[in-house]
Amino acid sequence: MAVYLPTLLTEVFKLTPQDAGFRTAGFVVLATAMRPVGGVLADKVGGRTILKWVFPATAVMAIFLACPLMSTFTIGALGMAASIGLGNGAVFKLVPEYFPKSVGGVTGLVGAAGGLGGFFPPLVLGMIKQQTGSFTLGFVLLGGFALICLMVLLRSSSARTLAVAASS
Repeated sequence: MAVYLPTLLTEVFKLTPQDAGFRTAGFVVLATAMRPVGGVLADKVGGRTILKWVFPATAVMAIFLACPLMSTFTIGALGMAASIGLGNGAVFKLVPEYFPKSVGGVTGLVGAAGGLGGFFPPLVLGMIKQQTGSFTLGFVLLGGFALICLMVLLRSSSARTLAVAASS
């Protein structure tokens, strides 16, 4: 989001590049500040629990982003920043739970996957904008992807619970 946000703000809302840059900086600061909060919360209630809230929140914020009003877009952008920041902190809590003997290597892979994950949405948004003339479908797809991630999380939670119960 941070990569594409200045372009989006100048194209859709006709903001000056400076104003778009300041708003993008606010997005980045909020998302960054929420990472340790997500980690602390994950320490208290578990990374999976945090993600069970993050994915639906991300889907809702994506719908706000899809609305072409500055007020709804602002709520969506700030909510998205907070949500993805919390999720980032929560994901890193899960690494030692699943890979206790290779935390360093897996953390590196998770970080790399996160970098790639941040690389593709702007490309998709740009392609959708080129094809449709609007960013709306891109944000709807982002919300749908967040819900798919929630379903995978919930299914893997069920499978993990069954495996633990079977081994007891």
